[in-house]
Amino acid sequence: MATADQLTTRPWLMPQPRDVRPGPPLAFTATPNVLAQDTTPRLERAVRRLPPLGLALRLNVRTRPKPVPALDDAADYRLRFGAVVTVDADSEWGALAALATLAQLGGADSPAIAEIHDAPRFPWRGLMIDTARHFISVPTLKRTLDAMWFYKLNVLHLHLTDDQGFRLRSNAYPDLASTQAYSAAQLRDLVACAADRGIRVVPELDMPGHVHSWLSAHPEWALGDAETIAPSRRFGVHKAALDPAKPAVQEAVGALLAELAEIFPDEFLHFGGDEAVGIERNAQALFLRQVAGKLQALGKRPLGWDECLHPNLPQATTVQVWRGMGGRDVALQAGFDCIVSAPYYLDLFYPADVHYAFDPAADYRTAEAAMFGNPRLAHVREGLGWMADSFAFPDLASPDSHGRSGRLLGGEACMWSELVTDELLDCRVWSRMPAIAERLWSAEQSDALYERLAATRRTLARLGAIDEDRGVLDSYPHLAPLLEMLEPVKWYRRLLGESAYQARLNGLGGSEATRPYDAQTPLNRIVDRIPPESLASRRAEADLASGASMRHWTAGWRRQRAALDDHPALLPELLAVSDALVEIAAIVDGESSADAAPLAGPFGEYLLPIAYAVQANR
Repeated sequence: MATADQLTTRPWLMPQPRDVRPGPPLAFTATPNVLAQDTTPRLERAVRRLPPLGLALRLNVRTRPKPVPALDDAADYRLRFGAVVTVDADSEWGALAALATLAQLGGADSPAIAEIHDAPRFPWRGLMIDTARHFISVPTLKRTLDAMWFYKLNVLHLHLTDDQGFRLRSNAYPDLASTQAYSAAQLRDLVACAADRGIRVVPELDMPGHVHSWLSAHPEWALGDAETIAPSRRFGVHKAALDPAKPAVQEAVGALLAELAEIFPDEFLHFGGDEAVGIERNAQALFLRQVAGKLQALGKRPLGWDECLHPNLPQATTVQVWRGMGGRDVALQAGFDCIVSAPYYLDLFYPADVHYAFDPAADYRTAEAAMFGNPRLAHVREGLGWMADSFAFPDLASPDSHGRSGRLLGGEACMWSELVTDELLDCRVWSRMPAIAERLWSAEQSDALYERLAATRRTLARLGAIDEDRGVLDSYPHLAPLLEMLEPVKWYRRLLGESAYQARLNGLGGSEATRPYDAQTPLNRIVDRIPPESLASRRAEADLASGASMRHWTAGWRRQRAALDDHPALLPELLAVSDALVEIAAIVDGESSADAAPLAGPFGEYLLPIAYAVQANR
């Protein structure tokens, strides 16, 4: 854990800066900030967005402003504290990062700092948001950009199309658009908003699979039987695919990519390429090679999910690795630039420290082994093993064949939206995303992860970038001792449902129809509203480990059971886990010698992870 001195000189900052020089305590006041000299319009707007800290600011930027950031633009900065706070940066993007540091320092308790020198470890520090399975509104995306700036993330990847939705209002093919979709004007405005925060926006059209939304409007584009294509509500892999041999498909793909290239100025454009089970492997590879060629002709760098790896994939393609860290090594050795996403899937409800254990550039086997041994993941250990054994990567040429090794650009967390809506996005993303942001910016792991997560999120909430209210706890205050201890089940177990989960482990097909969720399932239950990780259970675990009194905990754990009887609609869902928490209280209070581990669950879609800590501390 961090010492008191370290927390004064390196206060609750995420990501941790590269170098901090101690100085006298900083004194912020709730008065407006002022600029000591003229600066660029973008930086003036950024200063106006800062909370009032009573700062006199001088911003020195060495290069001329650019309309939007690019991959390798400098983002280093130096902050010097005195009567005037001076920012020195090579670019506006570095100055914006410095202002994010100031915003975080404003929420700290009298940090003692004279100077900060900082620079990112990786140029690609991204967040992917799936807007197809559940539509994410423009106001929510803009709020997300504010939070990304705060944590020094610089790429928003928009997954615009999938089987359940086509979220682009195309001029060339207007009939493709779902009822809820973004206009070109909205997307251009989003790009400008992102650039004001030093963030690039990378769009994705997923193909040749995940295209039910395409084919419901144009069944003639389908490979195989076109008459069976209809809009899809269900989740999971679909067999429908585009037919690359049809001229109409090539024409439509070219027109859609050209529209995106005109809307989005970023040098990268994502073509998807994942889970295309309905098309033969070599046919898919040829199609993706053609798509990559179209993108290069438009002046774009092609980007695809790791299924695109193939001996004939153009070397200009960047590979986004999601099926396991082994794909990173295959891609880099074959000369492809690479982005790591495999350990950063936010939709799997993993704890923050699980994500934090994975270094994008390091050997992943230690962190992977720790996942298999993590008590919070014990209920999905078989699923983790199934996934590790299910994905293979092709043998590709060595870098000597191409003259260079690939470059690891960085990483990107993914928020797939099967179980996410506008209202749920903040809780799902910002409960763990800051830990990943630190991994992508900072060179080394730092102490006090959960303390810094909580402190910076409180500051972010005060800035209005996320909704930090207590949500479900405020709705059921007398059930708080129960609800605050709960976590959703992990990995894909919740999304699949128990029947499909077990069928997958047993290698059985035909189970997709048993999934409990589809695109029209209301996400309004307790399990939807609790955070992915129970921080209260971690606090209780710390008290257990330190030998502190547990009476204030166990009294609430007993009291919640009677309170649940006042909510009969919740009894079928929560009765078993409520009873289990009472049993845990009896064990902690020395009234029972029962084994606590089975009381962790799962109980339907819920876990009670405090049970593991109780068992470990007996």
